[in-house]
Parts: sequence; C-alpha cells; structure tokens
Amino acid sequence: MGGDDLTLKVWRLHPNGCRIIPAERTLQGTANRDALRWCGPFTHANAAGWWLYPPVDVDIVWRGGREFEHTQLSPYDDADSHLIRFLAEGMDGVTPGEWLPPGGRTKFSWGLVEEGVVQIWTGCIFQMPPGWGLHLRSPINFPPAAFHVMEAIIEADWLQYDIWLNLAFDRPNEPVQIRRDGPHPIAQLVPVTPSSYDRAWQLDSELVNRNTPEASRVFEYFVEYNQKKFASGGKQLRSLEDPAQRKDSATYHRERKRRRAEVRGE
Repeated sequence: MGGDDLTLKVWRLHPNGCRIIPAERTLQGTANRDALRWCGPFTHANAAGWWLYPPVDVDIVWRGGREFEHTQLSPYDDADSHLIRFLAEGMDGVTPGEWLPPGGRTKFSWGLVEEGVVQIWTGCIFQMPPGWGLHLRSPINFPPAAFHVMEAIIEADWLQYDIWLNLAFDRPNEPVQIRRDGPHPIAQLVPVTPSSYDRAWQLDSELVNRNTPEASRVFEYFVEYNQKKFASGGKQLRSLEDPAQRKDSATYHRERKRRRAEVRGE
C-alpha cells in the first residue's frame, strides 16, 4: 500500500468476521429525500468510510450493571485458532499457545470491561495507508439503537492488530436483535489523519467584524451566500412572505462546485 493508495485493507483472521461495506449517502434508502437532494453536509457525513455489521446473529437483553442475557443464533467457531496456528508454524521464537486460547480469540465479553458493555470481536485487522487512521464510532444518522459504540481512533497505518467493538447498552430490559445481514450497521469506520487529534490546535473566537481583511472576507462571503440562497430565487420564491421559505436549496451544491473549481485553478 503506497502513500497515495486510498485503500482500507481488511485482513481477516476469521472467515465470519464483521461484514464491511462502503457507507453511502442514502442510508440504504431510509434517509429523508429532501435532505438527500439539498443537504450536502448531511450526505457527506452519511457516506464517510465504511459500515460494519456484526460477525454473528445474536439476541441480547441488558438487565443492568454487568448482567446480560444473550442467545447466539449463528456460529462463531474456532476457525481463527486453526488458521493462526498453521501460519505461525515454524516462526522462530513464536509459541501461539502462550497467548492464543485453544478456541482462538475471545469472541464476546459480557460486562467484563465495564458495566453495560458487550465486547464483540471483529475478527479483522485493518490496514490504512501511511498517515491515515480509522475513527470507530456509531453509525452516522441512523436511528438510535439501544446501545452506542464506545468510540476509538485506530492508528491503522502501523497498528496491524485485531479490533473489538465495545457496545455500551443504554436501555435496561430492552431486547436487542443484532444481525449480520440486518437493516442497519452496528458501527462505522471513518478515515482520519493524526492532525485531526494529535496536533496542538488553537481556538480563536471573536465577534464577527470587518476590522481585518480576513474578517471582511468571512463576513462578505456569509452575506453573499445568503443573497444567493434567499434573495436570488425565481419570481415564485421571491413572492413568499417568509424568507426561510424563499431559500434556493441548490445554493450549496453550486457554491461547492464553484469553490472547488477555484481551488483547482479552473
């Protein structure tokens, strides 16, 4: 994987590890149609990265504290144990039995790391190009579930290690069905760079003004954008009394296209 190769490489330690597919803007056809048509920030967020689905089908009820009731409906066997031991055979100084249980990696834990938290092994190692990592989080803009993903940033350009999902349950006694081929993913992987979290970012806040060239540029763009969005529509839009109803919803997409062309020097 070269530095310019924007590829998420998934190394599977188990053939039934998490199902992973590219995220997409329509949320599998469930997103609001008007939002899809006009709201770029909404659709950009939806399509960021990849969706993760669970490795198995399982029904879970959190009874509070560290108490769970669960029924696993599909197998998550020890295929990883056989694969790892086979591939490690003959490696100098390597004894898988010292760190790998006979049944392979732990597949679940129930309230072990924290009250209300289920750990599910993804069965996957993630590899990103140099300078890129992965933000592991709850699925973006899907309806809230009875649990949320404990978020993490995986520096997957160097950390080739298998990853667990930590699901923090929020609603005691509510039955939860987690399905490998279900209607919603259980997590999302979003590409990030270390500068997102590892830099000494500064915060500079002030009342909008026109005291400097930069301040004037920001305010003038704000005014021009509003002129285009609310005052430049056709005769039918201008005839509406409420300015909020007169907006030209295509402004964002036109401006985005124009400004991107300026950056490219077109």
